[in-house]
Amino acid sequence: MLKKQNIINELILTAGPSITDREVSYVLDAAKNGWNNQHSDYIRQFEKEFGAYTGAKHAMATSSCTGAMHLALVALGIGKGDEVIVPEITWIATAAVVEYIGATPVFCDVDADTWTMNPESVASLITENTRAIMPVHTYGHPCDMQPLWDLAKKHDLKIIEDAAQSIGAEYKGQKTGSLGDAAAFSFQGAKAVVTGEGGMLLCNNTALYEKSLFYGDQCRDHNKALFNLDIGYKYKMSNVQAALGLAQTQRANDLINKKIQIFKWYQQRLADVEEITLNTEKSWAKNIYWMSSMVLSNKVKQDRLEFMAELKQRNIDSRPIFYPLSSFPMFNTTDNPNAYHVGNRGINLPSGHNRTEEEVDYICSHIKDIIANKKAISIKGWLQYREEVHAKISTLKQDNSDNIISIADNGKQIGYLKPITQSSINNNAHLQLLTTWRSENQEYFSTQFKVTNEGTKLWLVNLLEQAKDRLLFFVCNNDG
Repeated sequence: MLKKQNIINELILTAGPSITDREVSYVLDAAKNGWNNQHSDYIRQFEKEFGAYTGAKHAMATSSCTGAMHLALVALGIGKGDEVIVPEITWIATAAVVEYIGATPVFCDVDADTWTMNPESVASLITENTRAIMPVHTYGHPCDMQPLWDLAKKHDLKIIEDAAQSIGAEYKGQKTGSLGDAAAFSFQGAKAVVTGEGGMLLCNNTALYEKSLFYGDQCRDHNKALFNLDIGYKYKMSNVQAALGLAQTQRANDLINKKIQIFKWYQQRLADVEEITLNTEKSWAKNIYWMSSMVLSNKVKQDRLEFMAELKQRNIDSRPIFYPLSSFPMFNTTDNPNAYHVGNRGINLPSGHNRTEEEVDYICSHIKDIIANKKAISIKGWLQYREEVHAKISTLKQDNSDNIISIADNGKQIGYLKPITQSSINNNAHLQLLTTWRSENQEYFSTQFKVTNEGTKLWLVNLLEQAKDRLLFFVCNNDG
C-alpha cells in the first residue's frame, strides 16, 4: 500500500554507485603500490575476472565504452563507404563511433516492448554496403539475438554488441558480451558496475583482440622502444580505475540483484497504472533493469519534460529515455515510429543502488498523483465536477448525524468510514484521537511541529471550514 505523500527535503537522485570497504581497499593499494613493476597488476586482474564473468575469451580494459566500440570497428576493418545498422534508441556513442571511422550509421526501429533493436527493421535496411549490426542491450534487457545471428550469417555481417548497460544480462542463458564478434561495456559512474569512467572490449577471436590492443596503444612497435607503426589511439584504463572495477566485478551479482529489486518495487506499485508502460522481461531474457523506466501513453496529455518538471518539484530526479538519434541535427530524419514514441515519452526513474523501498513508495505515489491530476478534461467539465464535489463535501461536513460509509469484504461489513464533521471540533474524544494520530505520524507532514489539542482544533477548523476540496474520515472497525 502506498504511504501518504509527504514532500521530502532532499532530491532523490536518478543514479549512484554502491561503494564498500573492498573498493576503498583496492583503490588505496593501487594508489600506494600500483606503479613501476606493478603498474598494470589491477588492470590484468580486472580484465581476467571480467572476461570470465561474461564468458568471453579475451578482455581489454579501455578508457571508455566509446573507445572499445571504436577499436572493435577499426580492428574489424570497417571504414569509409560501409554502413553499420544502429538502433534509434541508444546513447549517441553507438552512432558516433561509426562516424569516427568514416562509415555511415543507418538507424533501425526498436521493439515496442523491450526498446531494443527490431530484427525486422534491421532486415529491411540491409544493402550491399552493410558491413555490421550494432545491437544495444537497452537499459539491461538483451536484444533478441537469434534473428540477428541469422541475418549476419545470411549477409556476411559482423555483430558488435553495445553492452554498455547490461552487465549480467542474459540471452537464453548466455551473458551479454559473448553474443557477437565483439562487445563493449561501460563503467561510467551511473552504471551497475563503475570505475568512474572506463570500458571493456570483449571478443573470442585472438587476431581481433591483438589488433585491438595494437590500435588501442598508439600502434607501438614492442620490439623498438618509442617507435610507432601506424596512427593509433590512446584508450588505456588506469591501474587505479581497474582496482575499483575489480572490486565491483567481484560484487557484480549483489549489485545486479539490487537493480532487479528496485525495479520490482516499482512494478509492484505501478503495474496497474494503465497510463504508463514499464520495462519488460521476455521469457528468453534476463533483464538486469539498469534503469527502471516508464513510457507515458498518449492518455497522459503533458509532454515528458513537463512530467519530469512535476517530479522535480516534488524532489524526484529523473532523466529522459534516449532521444531518437535521427532527431539530432547532424543526422538525416528517418521514420521509426516505435523509437519516436519511446524516445519522446520515456522517463528513467531513480534507480541508484542506494534507493530504498520507502523512497520508491514515495516516488510511485507522486507519479500516480501527477497522472491523476493531469488527465485531460475540459475547463467547463472540470468546473462542473469541482462544484459537485464541493457541494457533497460541504453537506457531509455540516452533517452532525451518524452518517457512515460501510467497508465490506465479500458482501460482509468489516468496518466503516465515519466523516469528521463540525461536531468533531467540540468533541473532546475526537480531538484527543486526532491529536494522538498527528503526534505519531509527523513524518507524513511537510514540516515538524509540536502537537497540542488546541493546535489540532485549529487544524481541524481550517480543514473543515476552509478546505473545500477535502474531507477527513475516521476508519472504524465494527466495534467503533
